[in-house]
Amino acid sequence: MRIFKTRWFNREAKSYTIKDDELSEAINAVLQGKADNLGGGVYKKRLNQNRDRAIVLAKGGEHWFYTFLYAKQDMANIRYRELAGFRELAKHYACLTEDQITALINNKELVEVRHVSKN
Repeated sequence: MRIFKTRWFNREAKSYTIKDDELSEAINAVLQGKADNLGGGVYKKRLNQNRDRAIVLAKGGEHWFYTFLYAKQDMANIRYRELAGFRELAKHYACLTEDQITALINNKELVEVRHVSKN
């Protein structure tokens, strides 16, 4: 399993002081059902001691993409149109090949998160 964050998410996570270890642990929690499944490969996960929310897109459970981050105090939920957009993006990510993912990493569009699986 591999975890990625978009360039935008990476910048925002730094400003929110969210570390990769927390992102890795959050994916373990998602796998245990401790996240809101919004359908279409889109998940909402609480981060940063429940102060922030992340939108995570899944590619068949093998690849996870942190895409959007927001403070709970600034926005209660994403709107339906935003959710529809995230679902479309999840479909796009699901079609990416390993070579395409590598190219996105090399172009700094994606950053890989070091993941430690907890079984």
